[in-house]
Amino acid sequence: MTGRRSVCGSGIWPCVLYRLGFILLLGLLSACGVHSGAVLRESSLNFNQALQRALSEQMLLNLVRLRYGEPPVFLQVTSISTQFSFSGNAGAGAEINEAYPDSYSLNLGFSYAARPTFTFVPLQGEEFAKRLLSPIRLGHLLLLLNSGWRADRVLRLCVQRLNDIPNAPTASGPTPIEVPRFRRFLRVSRDFEALRRRGYLRFLYLEKGGSPFPALRISSAARELPEYAELLRLLKLEPAPYYRLVGPEGPPAPNVLRVETRSLIGVLFYLSQGVEVPEEDLRAGRAARTLKASGVPFNWSEVLGDLFRVSSSATLPRRALLAVRYRGRWFYIADQDRNSKTTFILLQQLFALEASKGKGISPLLTLPVAQ
Repeated sequence: MTGRRSVCGSGIWPCVLYRLGFILLLGLLSACGVHSGAVLRESSLNFNQALQRALSEQMLLNLVRLRYGEPPVFLQVTSISTQFSFSGNAGAGAEINEAYPDSYSLNLGFSYAARPTFTFVPLQGEEFAKRLLSPIRLGHLLLLLNSGWRADRVLRLCVQRLNDIPNAPTASGPTPIEVPRFRRFLRVSRDFEALRRRGYLRFLYLEKGGSPFPALRISSAARELPEYAELLRLLKLEPAPYYRLVGPEGPPAPNVLRVETRSLIGVLFYLSQGVEVPEEDLRAGRAARTLKASGVPFNWSEVLGDLFRVSSSATLPRRALLAVRYRGRWFYIADQDRNSKTTFILLQQLFALEASKGKGISPLLTLPVAQ
């Protein structure tokens, strides 16, 4: 008996359609699953990088604005939302033969679209202005000093006076006309870092009478070091088990360290002095120039040279970590300038601490001292 072969019990076409439908379904499900997961991962990374760059460029632009005597503007991202749409299409063909094998063809198509939405809100109003203008809290200063940062970097950035030693306090505002006083503070800050690096110096909270207070403790093992002797001499301190940290209004004492911190806007102004202004802008009066008593221009790299620098160029620099265009020029932080890059990270952490809402920081470690 001869005749066409029977497949799936009721003819060949139902079986073919069944096979093709099953293959198409698996293909589309697999494509959607694989591609949607990959799209989500790639998009989240791209959004993260875009947000990081946008906030960093905003900070750099505001530093340049301050150097030119213009007010800064800060935007805060309050939400990020994204809508994804996926679509697929499929086509199939079959060639049926009397004898095996049959041949089949399958075409799959897949597409997606992402529609991100960033919501920005300007930081403004009385509350933000107060946070911008208020001195940095001692609790935040100790938090940074105990977070692995170099002591000299934190002190130079955040403090404008220790006891009677100034750290360019006039730089905490628009570019001053006269040369700032800062050289003794540089020596003090480097002595602090030398002792910290050797493990002889700690900033911590002590407790006396049931009340915690910030303090500086220097190990007795450091008393033979020249940095220890210079530190006490410049700050007018005497050897003591610890030195209490107080605000600038505290009375002088040989075991008390009076700390006058900058405000957040003061820190921004201070670092803005490291912006390299083109000579033609200085001659035209678009930015202020600091002069020595002899009338010779003062070079702010003497204050900030190993701390922070923003270079400028008429063309887009090739090796820049960050670059913003302003007044027809590019202002940038060089990618090989590790000191400036590190200080810029510290600035962003400080901005997050001081500009954000929140309660004060409780002491992480409190140690009792003798009455």
